[in-house]
Amino acid sequence: MFSGIIQTKGRVSQVHQQGLEMTLTITAPSLMTPSLKIGDSIAVNGICLTVTTRQADAFSVVVMPETVRRTNLKILVVGSLVNLERAFK
Repeated sequence: MFSGIIQTKGRVSQVHQQGLEMTLTITAPSLMTPSLKIGDSIAVNGICLTVTTRQADAFSVVVMPETVRRTNLKILVVGSLVNLERAFK
């Protein structure tokens, strides 16, 4: 569950199209605490996505084809700013 309150902003550092799926890597140093785990939910521009990988200052999410079609995520490019919010525990 999300509050709808933006916690921080991140910057898209990589966009990778693989067939109809899209993988986004988002740099967000302030969000990268030890408690952020693979499998956690993060709202990216209000869209609930699941962390699939994480690095020291970034995380990646896979965006399914239906989500790509129905949201503004399809217009993101490297350098785009996105609103981020972690899910409630």
